Amino acid sequence: MNKDELGESAKNIEGSSGDTSLPLVLKKLLLSRDETLQVASAHCITAVLVHSPAKHAPAFIHADIPEFLFEHLSSSSEMLVSSSYNCLTLLTEEPLFFSKCHTVYGIEAVVRSLQGSLEMNNTELHKQGLLLFTEILTRQPEEIKLFTNSAMCRDAGRALQEAVSSPVLEVAAEAVKATSAFLRKDHQSAPPVQYRELQSLLEAMLNRCAEFSQTLLNRRPLGHASSRDSEKAILQRGKFLLSTLEGFRSACRLAIEFQSEPSAQENPFTVPSAKKEDTLEAFSEFLLSACDSLCIPMVMRHLEQTTHPALMEVFLSILHSLFVIVPHMKEKFSKKLAASSFIRLTLELKARFCSGLSHSALNQVCSNFLYYMCLNLLSAPEKTGPPSEEELSAVSELLQHGLPQISSRSPESLAFLSDRQYMEGAARQRQYCILLLFYLAYIHEDRFVSEAELFEAVQSFLLSLQDQGERPPLVVFKASIYLLAICQDKDNTLREQLHSSLISIS
Repeated sequence: MNKDELGESAKNIEGSSGDTSLPLVLKKLLLSRDETLQVASAHCITAVLVHSPAKHAPAFIHADIPEFLFEHLSSSSEMLVSSSYNCLTLLTEEPLFFSKCHTVYGIEAVVRSLQGSLEMNNTELHKQGLLLFTEILTRQPEEIKLFTNSAMCRDAGRALQEAVSSPVLEVAAEAVKATSAFLRKDHQSAPPVQYRELQSLLEAMLNRCAEFSQTLLNRRPLGHASSRDSEKAILQRGKFLLSTLEGFRSACRLAIEFQSEPSAQENPFTVPSAKKEDTLEAFSEFLLSACDSLCIPMVMRHLEQTTHPALMEVFLSILHSLFVIVPHMKEKFSKKLAASSFIRLTLELKARFCSGLSHSALNQVCSNFLYYMCLNLLSAPEKTGPPSEEELSAVSELLQHGLPQISSRSPESLAFLSDRQYMEGAARQRQYCILLLFYLAYIHEDRFVSEAELFEAVQSFLLSLQDQGERPPLVVFKASIYLLAICQDKDNTLREQLHSSLISIS
């Protein structure tokens, strides 16, 4: 059947509402034993769906065409499998395809076909199969369980593990997208949840991203086109890194959702005496370790060359979620982040991208991350006793309201802290937040402003409080005194000023 005939068939369907003659004819051709006719039928269905998918997909679905397309995925003919992949991918745009449960009956065929195709040397077929799998995983309604048993879910995960490890970047990239969609609670809730399998999949995904990033870093473009090639490589690496982080974020979201599911805490079929590895707790600790050893280094290397707001939004949301996923490690993790200049990094992001109303989602993620990290750090101070519940509650409120309003660079923040004009409530809260951020950064050796400038700013801040007869929260006052003391300790010329300042304030 040539293109003109395909187009004419599509027009005939369009002109005859409710006429299902063509779907029935094509169904008969799909059922024939002639491979050429089967492929021609699939091509014709594709042409009709491309012409008007919303209008014609229901007719093909009611004719049970998907059932036979799924059957053809087991064919040894790459052309027939490819044609079936294309048809099924177009049919996923129609909700009826899912509500009629075609995907539930066909998912095993998709997984087995994907496993088989990955053994072939046909990159295009790999990408088509993964695209279909991604669309099914993404569009499947939550109320209709796709994987009815854990064995099928395990096989799907192993197929994805093989695909993300593909040496062909386009295949690996499509597999990473499928992995992100696969890590949905309703896809993983068939008991028992196989955490070790999920861990292996995530390790493969992260290692492939690290390998790709390192390969590009090791290349040294030569000639006049080197700059252009370098920019293209950075863009390519950033895109792959973003997809990988989105997949990892899906795993973090899954871990949080399973915290409220008693049946998902561990594999009930594990031998009681065996080491508890296949548990939510072990999986959660793996996520923290993987983020620390792989995600953070990859992102920091990428930041040396470029900064992408969408990538940083996903990255910081991952760091924030880990405070919830591994609560017994949140203080230690926060201290490590603070010591690695993450307070400075987040403030620089806000200053660069979040002024005014721009990048509001990034601003919210940055603020949430700083909020929880600051509370974690203040709850477990390095050199003083922890604040009382009342003090923490007061700090929590001012951070919650003040952090989203901060989008200034360090010199501007120092100038604002130094301002001795009358301060309204919201402006004063911003000053409190800025001072606490400098304090927590300094405690963890992230000194991104000079001692002399900080000393002057804190001194002016305290005098402003005195002028207006205000008493700051105790935590803020303690932080102010600490900063004055640490600054004069680093700069002997400030000692006399400190003494005079304290006398004045008292």
